[in-house]
Amino acid sequence: MAKMSTLKMARGLKQVFRPVELTDIDDSYHAFIVRYSGDYIVHSHDSDEFVHILEGSLEVEINGRTEEVRQGESILIPAGSPHRPKCGNMALGLVVEKKGLQKQMDPEV
Repeated sequence: MAKMSTLKMARGLKQVFRPVELTDIDDSYHAFIVRYSGDYIVHSHDSDEFVHILEGSLEVEINGRTEEVRQGESILIPAGSPHRPKCGNMALGLVVEKKGLQKQMDPEV
């Protein structure tokens, strides 16, 4: 795979909460980019989810508390933890997770 400008690609995303796959990491994991804006649904996954904020900031409600994740920061959301991304303005994220986790829910935003 050739190198890419992940931030430039993320800046081109138009739809919020609609992940765009960047690459497969192996047979089990993949990386994708996502544009955050507004509030998403509370959900959980069977495996851990790693989120790195490329631009902006994101609040993540997780296990009854709220964590702010700013540009350049990351958060690991443990498997089974109910969580909800919230974004007052706009943020761009890079997410690494096990394949199929997005299919565990019906993201009606």
